[in-house]
Amino acid sequence: MIYTIKIQDKTKKAKSLINMLKALKEDYDFIEITEDFKTMKGKDHENELDRRFEVFSVNDEGKDWEILKKELL
Repeated sequence: MIYTIKIQDKTKKAKSLINMLKALKEDYDFIEITEDFKTMKGKDHENELDRRFEVFSVNDEGKDWEILKKELL
C-alpha cells in the first residue's frame, strides 16, 4: 500500500517535519518525497523557480535548466 501525505511548508514546524522526513529518506529506501508544483501559484511559483536556478547554478548536476523550466511551467 502507498500512502500520500501532503504538507504545506508555510510554517516553521512544517518545514522541520519535511526536513526530518528528508533525513529519514536517506536511510530508508521505501520513502519517496516529491514536491507538488501544481499547487503553487503566481509569485510562490516564480520564487521557487528562482531558488532552484540558484541551486542549479552552484551544482550543475541534473537536468538542463531550460528542460526543467518547461516541465515546471
